[in-house]
Amino acid sequence: MDKDELEKLYTQHFPRVYRTAFYMTGDHQTSEDIVQETFLKAFANLHKLQDRQKFGSWVSVIASNYAVDLLRKHKKIFISDNIEEFGGEAHDDNPSTSLERKENIREIREALARLEPEDREILVLKYFNELSINEIASMLAAPPGTIKSRLFRARDKVRLLLQPQDGIKRPITKEKLPLKF
Repeated sequence: MDKDELEKLYTQHFPRVYRTAFYMTGDHQTSEDIVQETFLKAFANLHKLQDRQKFGSWVSVIASNYAVDLLRKHKKIFISDNIEEFGGEAHDDNPSTSLERKENIREIREALARLEPEDREILVLKYFNELSINEIASMLAAPPGTIKSRLFRARDKVRLLLQPQDGIKRPITKEKLPLKF
């Protein structure tokens, strides 16, 4: 593969890889480092990828795996107030709706930060990268049933984390959560 083709792959998939890294770490600088290492690893191992159509999924999994390793190694999670930049949803001009959306994003960001890296990884791959169960299973070398159960447990942990402290359960719906949960 020549330099122009690699550059095209980088340009095409950079936003997805950066978003994956950012949702995993919550830190811009760390995300940029992860993106750089991810593309270096991907390009060095491109000959191993049998189906080039799956490059986007493959490189996202490389990024999430690298982020998980980094989080395990450093045992810290960065929280950024700018996660909404990558939410991919239209902003509402209504101040009340905008305030509610920002509060929801803050709650989700905090819930994600409290998850184990493996739980965060499965949620990021499924909901932020919009990979199918089979794609995730293939990329993580795990059976689809295992991915489904990991996803179920991770969603359940997020639900618990998003419940109010006073014991009154708040329903978790797609309308309430702005980032595709």
